[in-house]
Order: sequence, then C-alpha cells, then structure tokens
Amino acid sequence: MRSAECVPLEDGQRDSERALTDSGFGDVISSAIFVNSLGLDPKMILSSPFKRTKQTADILSEHLTNHPPVVTATSIMPGSGVEELMRAVISNSDASSDEWVVAVGHQPDIGMTLKELLEPSNQFNLPVDSGSIFGVIVQNVNGRLSGQLMFQFSPKAMRS
Repeated sequence: MRSAECVPLEDGQRDSERALTDSGFGDVISSAIFVNSLGLDPKMILSSPFKRTKQTADILSEHLTNHPPVVTATSIMPGSGVEELMRAVISNSDASSDEWVVAVGHQPDIGMTLKELLEPSNQFNLPVDSGSIFGVIVQNVNGRLSGQLMFQFSPKAMRS
C-alpha cells in the first residue's frame, strides 16, 4: 500500500516529518473498510518509519477487524526495492505459510516493486496513487521472485 495523501513539504521540514491530510485519514479508513469487506485478515502491517506511512499503518490497523500489529521496518524507507521489502516480510512472518501482510511504503518504490514482481507476466501498467492498495501473491520461482496481481484499488474506487 502506498501511504495516503500527505501535506506538502514546507521550508525547513524534513520529508520524513510530513503528516497525512484529513483526506488522507479518510482514505485509509475507506481502505480498511474495503479490506474488511474482502474478508482479508492481514497478519501484520509493515511500515516505513516516515510519519505519513506510520500514520497510514496505524489508522489501517485500528480500523481492520483483526487489528494486526504494526511493525516499523527501516528497510522499506524511500529508495528500497523488492529485495528489501521481501526481506522485511520474511523476517517478520512465517514465510512458509499463506499469510496476508500489508506493507506501507513510498512512491516510486511501490511502483518499481510492482513492476519487478509483475513484469514477467506483463501485468504491470498500474497507476500508484496515494492510498492505493494492491494484493499481490508473491512466489519464489527458480530463485526469482514473481508476483500475480490479485487486486488493485485506489481510494476513489474504495469509497464507491
């Protein structure tokens, strides 16, 4: 999941300190309602340590039926790729089981990770708007990570 809409960067402010907008808060609640309606129960939510991603993860957890724990993963900060993301997932979960894990990160990293996972199957041509959520089944095929897109929804679609 890409972090929800955040406030613009102000002079002297660090990018890591930007908070969600009111609209961003609402988008995350819509995402949680939508995930609940799909019957998905994520085991955990991984979050970059940036304020906007932590807020996204905390609000999502609060509004999901099973209230999964939020784990801060410094390895999915801006500039990380699919290897770092998968390492964070594997180190925080039982990699041998079929579990849903939500990772809240940044753009363009989310888009690049999706591209790397989905490109072999030519499934990648997706917009990655703030607050968008993607369901990808990830498999290790002959030592290479590959993904199958299960769903993709923007905040606008989830509010409908």
